[in-house]
Formats: sequence, structure tokens, C-alpha cells
Amino acid sequence: MSDSGTSGIDLAQVALRAGMERARKSGRGQKAKQKTRPVRTVRRDGREPMDLGATIGALITERA
Repeated sequence: MSDSGTSGIDLAQVALRAGMERARKSGRGQKAKQKTRPVRTVRRDGREPMDLGATIGALITERA
């Protein structure tokens, strides 16, 4: 071991932090998180939101 008090794991953590900081500064860091879409619960009792095409299709099927 060295006299400075830093051992293998400490040196690895320091090197990792330095590498991450360099990548962040150069723009090669982690990709930005994508926005997650809210999960829509589909209820089969007719109360779920439907888009216009699905609504018209349902009306045609129901009344045809």
C-alpha cells in the first residue's frame, strides 16, 4: 500500500469519477433519459378514452 492512504478501490473510484467528468465535459456522457409515456389502463366498460378513429369505428360497428 502507498503512504498516501489511497488503496485499490479508492483509486478505482477516483479514476471512474475523473473519466465520467471528462466524458460529461466532452458530451459523450450518458444519454438523456427518454420521457416515459403514461400507462393507460384499458377498461372494457366503455369509459376509457378513445381517439376519434376508434370512436367512429365503434359507432359504425354498433349501428351497422
